[in-house]
Amino acid sequence: MNFVVIGAGKLGETLSSQLVQEGHNVTVIDNNPAAIQKMLNSQDLMCIEGNGATVQTQLDAGIKKADLLIATTAHDELNMLCCIVARKLGIERSISRVRNPEYYNQIDLIKNDLGLAMVINPELAAAGEIARVLIFPAAAKVEVFGKGRVEVVENRLPEESPLVGLSLAEIYKKLKLQFLICAVQRDQEIYIPSGDFVLKAGDRINVAASHNDLERFFKQNGSIKIKVKNVMIVGGGKIGFYLAEQLCGLGMRVKVIEKDYDRCTKLCDMLPKAVIIHGDGTDQELLRDEGINDVDAFVALSSMDEENIIMSLFVQHNTKAKVVTKVSRSSYCEMASMLGLETLISPKQLANGMILSYVRSLENASRESSIESLYNIIRNRVEAIEFNVNEKIQGITGTPLRELRLKKNMLICAIIRKRQVLIPNGDDRIDPGDSVIIVTKEHRFSELKDILE
Repeated sequence: MNFVVIGAGKLGETLSSQLVQEGHNVTVIDNNPAAIQKMLNSQDLMCIEGNGATVQTQLDAGIKKADLLIATTAHDELNMLCCIVARKLGIERSISRVRNPEYYNQIDLIKNDLGLAMVINPELAAAGEIARVLIFPAAAKVEVFGKGRVEVVENRLPEESPLVGLSLAEIYKKLKLQFLICAVQRDQEIYIPSGDFVLKAGDRINVAASHNDLERFFKQNGSIKIKVKNVMIVGGGKIGFYLAEQLCGLGMRVKVIEKDYDRCTKLCDMLPKAVIIHGDGTDQELLRDEGINDVDAFVALSSMDEENIIMSLFVQHNTKAKVVTKVSRSSYCEMASMLGLETLISPKQLANGMILSYVRSLENASRESSIESLYNIIRNRVEAIEFNVNEKIQGITGTPLRELRLKKNMLICAIIRKRQVLIPNGDDRIDPGDSVIIVTKEHRFSELKDILE
């Protein structure tokens, strides 16, 4: 497929790189010659220096032959204008990054006029991700499938975990719950485990189950954490605003620390249910004075990754609070993880994943694919895909799973049948009308039948 990406910033650069890796043709537009040269030196794509909101620049970039335009610049107004121009030039679909809450809240009024297939708000996506983790504090990350009926959560096994040293077969027999450990990260390696796989301390496991079974799973293994009621947020930017608004709506008590006085004044008006503190969140004495030892969760959302990491380490070592850390630079994620920070949020990666999921669904739509949703987990190294089984599939439907010759490094981790969640065993079958969730490490699946050797 052919894509035109406007904006060679962090999101545009990362997105273009992954689109090229998936075999697509990409042309990037930006008016910054240094950014253009950097991309030309590092990626196999075309670049156009110029204003992406002008007709001639888009024509030079081959907009007439493009399947999708993606506007990722730092300016909402420019992104929307780029989409308007593309629509006038015949592009049916475009994606725009819109970050300003005032614009985003009214985007539905003009979405069709702009020709927008998707509106990306990285800050809102990050806030939603953090809120899901705070609702389920035992998890480091939560993905939702089957309209909320199945969750895939990430959790790190501590030294004292009763699961350490047991094979998965022993764990399933011992716990007698409907769940499946569908992926394990050990150091730098990723495993799609079979029943004889033995867990070790420090493993990051991804568990698929219904929400209730997940709560039972963590409770039986001593990993359940106290329900989050009090949250301290450092950083009152867009993510901080969106997050505080969501948490207040859930009935949580929220305190936001922001060092910009004018921003504090605005937050007081926008967040009447939250407590807004003017101060520097990196000041340990301020954190103590504001009750850091009494909160259930701490979220570091400053504009500096280094500050977020340092604040999070201080809170993690001195309190029992659930700690969430925003890290924008991908090179810092691995370092922060090695330092012991478990819940890391990257707005850029979240937005990138949402766009790539839409691109994959667009690509599959031309093939009449049955993919319902697709998520990248474990830092984009594993895919979790939900298929709708609309009809009989020869060799798959009606056949016991133990008799299917499945490809390696993949698992069927859940079947959703008439609102019931089945964590399958070898005797279960896939029937027409089911939704099936597949986890895979090495393969790209467009159809459910692709899972067979």
